[in-house]
Amino acid sequence: MTQVANLDATLLASQEARRLAERAETLREIYEEPVTLARKGDETELYGPVGLFEAVMAFGRKGLQLQRYKGLGEMTAQQLWETTLDRDVRSLLQVKVKDTTDADDLFVKLMGDVVEPRREFIQENALSVANLDV
Repeated sequence: MTQVANLDATLLASQEARRLAERAETLREIYEEPVTLARKGDETELYGPVGLFEAVMAFGRKGLQLQRYKGLGEMTAQQLWETTLDRDVRSLLQVKVKDTTDADDLFVKLMGDVVEPRREFIQENALSVANLDV
């Protein structure tokens, strides 16, 4: 089965697209025949990477609920315990400001009114992000 998608030039020039292109032959070999994704007794037949992505995302969404809070005061006591107060779950990291000028510049860039420097920062650092809350 052949999968066709229309992609714009910006996406094709992205680092993700280049990484995917490097793996094109391997992906072609894997998906030469349909593959089966098995999870907890459920089996799903896949015909390509897009199908794998969609199946994994569907599995991940089952029973998942995302909530966002502006501050801790918006949480219930249980939510606060699960996310912040439970010592077995939380992470405390010490932050040291070695150069206040750099810290101030970064704060202005990320929180300021001018959008372009923030956009550039995000584009330059997007692929090195870990634990992104989306």
